[in-house]
Amino acid sequence: MLLAAAAFALLVAPPLPAADAALIVESYRIWRAVAERVWTGWSEFQPPIVYITAEYEYAIGFPRPLTGFEAQSSLAGSSVQARPRTLPPTLGASFPFEGTPAALLGTPAALESTPERWVFTAAHEMFHVYQANHGSYQKIATLKIAPVDDSSWQLNYPFPYPDLAVRNLVHLQGYLCYLAAKSTSSEDRTYHLSTEVEATASYAAYLAKSPEGEKAYHYSQFQEWNEGVAAYAEYRVAEEVSRLPGFERYRQVWEETYRDKPYLAKHAGRASQGRSMFYHLGLAKALALDKANPRWKERYFEPGVWLDDIIAASLPAADHK
Repeated sequence: MLLAAAAFALLVAPPLPAADAALIVESYRIWRAVAERVWTGWSEFQPPIVYITAEYEYAIGFPRPLTGFEAQSSLAGSSVQARPRTLPPTLGASFPFEGTPAALLGTPAALESTPERWVFTAAHEMFHVYQANHGSYQKIATLKIAPVDDSSWQLNYPFPYPDLAVRNLVHLQGYLCYLAAKSTSSEDRTYHLSTEVEATASYAAYLAKSPEGEKAYHYSQFQEWNEGVAAYAEYRVAEEVSRLPGFERYRQVWEETYRDKPYLAKHAGRASQGRSMFYHLGLAKALALDKANPRWKERYFEPGVWLDDIIAASLPAADHK
């Protein structure tokens, strides 16, 4: 009996350490403070988080009990459940966890981050949860890039990254979107984006000749829409937080890490040549759309509509025939 009790005690996770609990509370505080400034409707549902320590996992804000988890005291009004760790401690991702879209994150130390940087990484994954709750999985499935029961393709897809022409066309799109985002003249902005639409058409046509055919361009559409816009949301969260009273500790992170992110967007395909180039290209397109069409987010979740479609539709009709 004593041995059984001892074994059970080993399975029960201790309370979330105070510093980690404070980090989770802070990430939600930042999200609540700026979510609606960044994207109307983002604050309608609090994203669940699975926080992964070296030995345990803590599920915060889930709507129901999870398999193998023990209920703990709530944290800032959110339920907390815990179990011994089964996930990689360096995980930084979002996916359905027992059917509920959630952000899954290791500690700042495991992710080689500071607590201040970590909360913005958490915002990125929280935006993915928002996407999922608005049909992102179903929308992406319509591209028919790979079987719907295997998500490994999202990381392992054989996109022709080594092809210099592909990288140059990515760079051209990012550069033109950067110019559009920085332009103070509507005429210049229209010129840059109409040229970007032409560059996108050349990019799609070139990719169609690759071994993967049209799927290669669809993969680019997906990554720009998914990861690129999540990078945009992370960037905007950092920007908004840096301006708010009571969040002074984040201004240095904005200045040192985020303020110059548009320059990476400008050099997508050159400064970044692997999958990360889609983060930068999607960021560039979102920033350009902020200037060209401030209501572009209203179409973002529409079925069959991707960033390139919204850019083209944001131009005067004569400029993209």
